[in-house]
Amino acid sequence: MSTAALTENRTGDWTGEEALAHFQPVFDRIRAGALEREARQQLPHEQIGWLREAGFGRLRLPVDDGGYGVSVQTLALLLIRLGSADSNLVQALRGHIGFTESVLAHPDDAYRKFWIAELAAGALVGNAESERTGSFAEQATTVSRDGNGRLVLNGTKYYSTGSIFADWILVSAAAGPGVLEKPGASGPEHGGRCRQSAGTAAPLVTVMVRTGAPGVQVRNDWDGFGQRLTGSGTTVFNDAEVEAGSVVERSQEPTAVHAVYQLVHLAALAGIATAALRESADFVRSRQRNLFNPQVPPAEDPVALQVIGEVFGTVRMLEPAVLAAAQSVDEAYAAAPGEVRDTLARADACVFGVQPTVIKLVLEAVSRIFEVGGASATSTSRQLDRLWRNARTIASHNPATYRQQFAGGYVLNGTPPGDALLRLLTDG
Repeated sequence: MSTAALTENRTGDWTGEEALAHFQPVFDRIRAGALEREARQQLPHEQIGWLREAGFGRLRLPVDDGGYGVSVQTLALLLIRLGSADSNLVQALRGHIGFTESVLAHPDDAYRKFWIAELAAGALVGNAESERTGSFAEQATTVSRDGNGRLVLNGTKYYSTGSIFADWILVSAAAGPGVLEKPGASGPEHGGRCRQSAGTAAPLVTVMVRTGAPGVQVRNDWDGFGQRLTGSGTTVFNDAEVEAGSVVERSQEPTAVHAVYQLVHLAALAGIATAALRESADFVRSRQRNLFNPQVPPAEDPVALQVIGEVFGTVRMLEPAVLAAAQSVDEAYAAAPGEVRDTLARADACVFGVQPTVIKLVLEAVSRIFEVGGASATSTSRQLDRLWRNARTIASHNPATYRQQFAGGYVLNGTPPGDALLRLLTDG
């Protein structure tokens, strides 16, 4: 990581309260149509547009570069609130949030300036990295030069979350001969070192390609039982032309990107728990009768009081835990140059360490809410089941058990979790 790039990424003075005052009306509009979108399986293109218009995509950009300069902690707070309105949108923007963080910490000044300008102008970035035929260490997707010397991208990616809403897609690939030898005269360039993939001489790269470029096909074929409206479908690249300067070698320097990616999941989960509390309480208040205890109004039923109290306590624990983990990332950004690596390791450990606990608490909370009203709580008109399905789906991403082991390795042996993760992805 470029220490200068990291320590220059200071935050602005926009507090969480000020940020919420700006974005909460947008979140309220999003929540108003969430159940209908879920019932109709309608992708939230319009709602993503509302967030773009409000500047959600440039939250972390420096104020002088057209952003809001918010801290990671304020970003996490906003994501929790957005997750409470509709967790699909949090995950749909996860690739954009992670890419923004990688840009802010990128060691190449020209690359950083180019992409900060794109993001400040309102561009959204999707993600296309997972494959079924390759791995993070050996990519089946390739970028190469065709007979005319053009850079072209070929391959198929799965779980390309958010790409269907985006202007650009970040793609991981293997670079063919000559791809990195003659970078174009325009666009960002980066000449860092590259890790070789196992069993092949092809260097691993990241490629930025326009979503609307010829040869790019983004499919809405995600078939998971939860988070159905995240645009996490398949993306196919068939000789998709890549602009000069949009291919960079994959960096192995430690950054906060992995921690931020997982913070997005944690914030979405905390938001789901908040939604579960709100919707189950609304359900109890709306009931006209209490079948098993008819002498007691539904809102005074001991079982309902017990369940709602438990979920309330869970929600009150979750948000501070997620925000504390986010603060550890802010502390890494604020560290002195000689302390960056150590504070990044601590931030990873803090985020990875709380992840399994957050998952357990949220899954318990969204399961308990069905006890406030018997079978009537399962009515599809209320769609309370979507909260469990969404939480369970998010919890299945990036297995938390591994991350808990990385946190344990940090505590016992001082091993930076990012190093352990890299070894698992590239050598495992």
